[in-house]
Amino acid sequence: MDRKNLRKNPEKIQQITELAEISIDRARNVFVNRPLNMSQVRYIGFDMDYTLAIYRKQAIEELAFQETLKNLVKHKGYPESVLKLTYAADKVIRGLLVDRERGNLIKINRFKQVCQVRHGNEELPIEVYFNDKVDQSDMDRFVSVDTLFSLPEAYLFTLLVEISKAGTLGERSFSEIYDDIRFSIDLIHRDGSLKSYIIADLDKYIYQDPHLALTLDKFIQNDKKLFILTNSEYYYTEKVMSFLLDNKHPGYDSWKDYFEIIIVSGRKPRFFSQQNPFYVVDETTEEETEFTGDALDPDTIYSQGNYLSLEALIDAKGNEILYVGDHIFGDILRSDKDSNWRTALVVEELEDELRITESIRAQHVQLRHLLNKFDKLNYEVHMYSSQLNSFTRLQKQNNLTDDERTLCAENIEELESDLAFCQRDLERTERKITQLRQQINSAYHAAWGPLFHDQDEMSRFGDQVRDYATLYTSRVSNFFFYPTSRYYKSLRDIMPHDRWLELSD
Repeated sequence: MDRKNLRKNPEKIQQITELAEISIDRARNVFVNRPLNMSQVRYIGFDMDYTLAIYRKQAIEELAFQETLKNLVKHKGYPESVLKLTYAADKVIRGLLVDRERGNLIKINRFKQVCQVRHGNEELPIEVYFNDKVDQSDMDRFVSVDTLFSLPEAYLFTLLVEISKAGTLGERSFSEIYDDIRFSIDLIHRDGSLKSYIIADLDKYIYQDPHLALTLDKFIQNDKKLFILTNSEYYYTEKVMSFLLDNKHPGYDSWKDYFEIIIVSGRKPRFFSQQNPFYVVDETTEEETEFTGDALDPDTIYSQGNYLSLEALIDAKGNEILYVGDHIFGDILRSDKDSNWRTALVVEELEDELRITESIRAQHVQLRHLLNKFDKLNYEVHMYSSQLNSFTRLQKQNNLTDDERTLCAENIEELESDLAFCQRDLERTERKITQLRQQINSAYHAAWGPLFHDQDEMSRFGDQVRDYATLYTSRVSNFFFYPTSRYYKSLRDIMPHDRWLELSD
């Protein structure tokens, strides 16, 4: 099948393209961590959930939350009173850690220092972790909230921790409560109940991006070969992708016409670390038979597999493949580390974060000025203290004349006055900085602040995005607004001692 020649109505396509090619706001930009020359990319792969398919956040998370509660009652013996709990989508963010042992949600920065702690509804001082190292590799204790699918379970954990403090959940430990939630939410994925609700009302749960079909077509018309690599089963992939792409572009009748390769049930991140064979999926019965061929057929559905076999079958690897996904671990970190593919992370929340940043630009500028003033005042306090110590030592010498002693005393008095003024100004400035930081943080999220930062440091999530994603953006269709041969150039890496080269504002 020659997908590049599928166009059926060039005039209509040109009209649609011209209408779509508008100036986009900064929130729809593609951001660059590492240089990427798109002219060298031959294959572009896509995850489906939260990548090609944008879920309606409130609807899908509330559905997962309510179905998990039902399983907790039915399978884990929780009291029926928990069914009255309601979901609040604005209580948790991505990038947090669940401390199963202590029943906490925590936010850490790139140095693994704890920045914020919540135990149920209660905010705890970060000092509770001063003598307790947070080792995120300790997966028996710490669990990453690293996908949007993880938000309902994290919020439910906080609610049940709060309830357990009243003694209404029996003798269950915090770890047992989390494991019960994990079992119950896994079950709604395994038994297909969650997906059955979504399929029954796709428009309620999935947003149809008007630029998605145009974006995929633009890649194809510029000699990029596209593939899907999703963990979802074929029946679900077919329903969702049909909803998103069937008859959405004059050049393509079916969603399958966009893709050279379709891989379902991919078992990521194991796809990048294990040697599972590929299987051929019967589209009618969904039965699977092991694939033994030497080339992948665009008209065949495949499942499982591994990246090494895929690279051999398509004769491409490394910077010839760009993979786009939303899961920092399963899609980005593992593919970057194991396969050396180039990666693009879809961070849906990025649009809101950037718009909030723009709306409070004045506060950010004010904070920067206050921080500069704070540094200057600290320097002045140091200088006044140093001079005061010098005159105090000089005053104690026995060989001074009366005039010298008088002059020394006058200098000491003046320095003490200047030092006291500076210290008061320093304290006032520090209070203003604290208050302004609280205002800025709460503008992003009332409890957790911005996704990518904590005060002056990157958050753990921001650090992972920077370290493992070649590119990041808020949705796949943002690529439509860039040339398909674009050279994405990253900012120059600098060390702290290089900053003297930078021009001041």
